[in-house]
Amino acid sequence: MAGSRIAELYKYMTLPQAAKRLGIHPAKLRRRLKDGVFPAPTFVNEYGLNFFDEDWLKEAQVTLANSFEGEEMRQ
Repeated sequence: MAGSRIAELYKYMTLPQAAKRLGIHPAKLRRRLKDGVFPAPTFVNEYGLNFFDEDWLKEAQVTLANSFEGEEMRQ
């Protein structure tokens, strides 16, 4: 498996890290990205690995909060 470069790890979150911050499973995040529910990743490296920054996370949190799933989390 292709590894991440050190600079990418300091500047961006990996998909599992972003999923953890959103409080969802990584597979669910992958599905939502594929379906276009969440914004496109901030950066995709030459190996096809997705990386996310804090601005992306804020947008995804708003999307999640306004979704049916977000309503379930609030209850």
